Amino acid sequence: MLVELAAATLLSLYRMFTAYIISLFIALFTGIAMARNKYVEAILLPVLDILQSIPILGFFPLFLVIFIGLLGPSIGGEVSAILLIVTSLVWNMIFGVYASIKSLDPSFLTMSKIYKLPLPLRLSLIYIPAARPSILSNSIISWAGGWFFLTSAEVISMGSQTYKLIGLGSFILDASDRGDLASLTAGVIVLILVIIVSYLLVWNPSVIKYTEVNILPAVSTFYNLIERIIAIIWRYIVWGSLKIWLAARKPSFILLPVMILLYSPAIKISPLAIYGFSQILGRGLIYLNYFISNVWITLLRVYLVLGVSALVTIPLAYSSSRSRKTGYIACIAGELLSSIPAIVWWPLLLPLAFRTPWLVMFFVYIQGSLWYIYFNVMIFGLQYVKKDLFELADIYGVRGFIFFKSIFLPAILPSLATGLLSASGGAWNASIAAEYIFIGNRIIDLGGVGSVIDKLANQGDATGVLWTAIYMSLIIVAINKIVWSRLFKRVGSRYVVE
Repeated sequence: MLVELAAATLLSLYRMFTAYIISLFIALFTGIAMARNKYVEAILLPVLDILQSIPILGFFPLFLVIFIGLLGPSIGGEVSAILLIVTSLVWNMIFGVYASIKSLDPSFLTMSKIYKLPLPLRLSLIYIPAARPSILSNSIISWAGGWFFLTSAEVISMGSQTYKLIGLGSFILDASDRGDLASLTAGVIVLILVIIVSYLLVWNPSVIKYTEVNILPAVSTFYNLIERIIAIIWRYIVWGSLKIWLAARKPSFILLPVMILLYSPAIKISPLAIYGFSQILGRGLIYLNYFISNVWITLLRVYLVLGVSALVTIPLAYSSSRSRKTGYIACIAGELLSSIPAIVWWPLLLPLAFRTPWLVMFFVYIQGSLWYIYFNVMIFGLQYVKKDLFELADIYGVRGFIFFKSIFLPAILPSLATGLLSASGGAWNASIAAEYIFIGNRIIDLGGVGSVIDKLANQGDATGVLWTAIYMSLIIVAINKIVWSRLFKRVGSRYVVE
């Protein structure tokens, strides 16, 4: 068991860090391109708004066809797992980079034009340093999201097709299915240790070093060593990309990829592909009624969970603002709980699962949404609040409910609104793990959109999964535009302290 557990842990860590590196490069280049080019911004912003709303199961049909179909179960399964984790990591990192570059001091860009800095130097000297604090801060939330959906990425199942990879999430799930309590306990303990160590040694010290956050517990020695190694590698990457950039200025180099694309048979669309696409479009209306009859259940659960999450977060944030020790304990507990994979909670709470499944369902929902609010308020809200407000309140003896209502709550409202928006998407995605679960020989089906997608996936109906995920994404985008955008405007105009 120990050898199997060690191998599973290393493979899960490998997938997580590989997915993070891929997400980092996607976030940097997509976020910078959106911030610096209005045409790219106009095209990608609505596209990303939809993509970030698609639950992880919604990507299964695409990955099954493209990667497992072309590369085989072994290589294709591994590539699919890593890219599925990317879909849980990348979105808030992209928007973090985009917001950082958008708010960059224009004088830096003016100087880069005056001195005609080539793109690799603009990236390494201006854009990436400007985006670094935002990337690292968002990495804490992204890292938790990756672990939360780890099991879904390691066990890719669509009908009779199941591709199970060796990993920590699948190890815990298998132990639960076998009723092997010793293996289940060992797997959960190792998972908790890996999560805590990764935050203490890597993510927390990086955030503390490059932001004003001082509420996170951290050990900086190991991170400083990693940073020195990365600095050496980064130097070679910059010089290498500069050489490639200079070579790319030659006309022959520019024409080469264009010629390859023009004569590549991969871009030719066959009549069979057109027919298949038309069939998929035609079946979309069949799933619309099924979606409409279930969406209201999930909608009610999502917004109930958001309310509960806000009610949990605000008192914790208030206590942390008054006590550094409380903040340390709250942050490390949040980092740990937010990273435990969603599907693991069902076997962990097995005694409750059959008696009161709705209670476990809401717990999984809260696990998928609470932490977006929690970290936005605890990391961004508390740390970037004007400290003068708290000092003046202490001097003039403003305490209790008046302090909470008139100073503390307005100060954290912008970060609370941002957290609620992210948590909304997280709760919709968590419905996949919360509303339908197969434990042993028993199925727990609590209805809702998440349950619909799960059942369609179990039936092997890839088209149904795709259409339901699309409808779900459109609902989320519509709510974002109608509700959340107006909330942001109101909060931004009334509660931002200058």
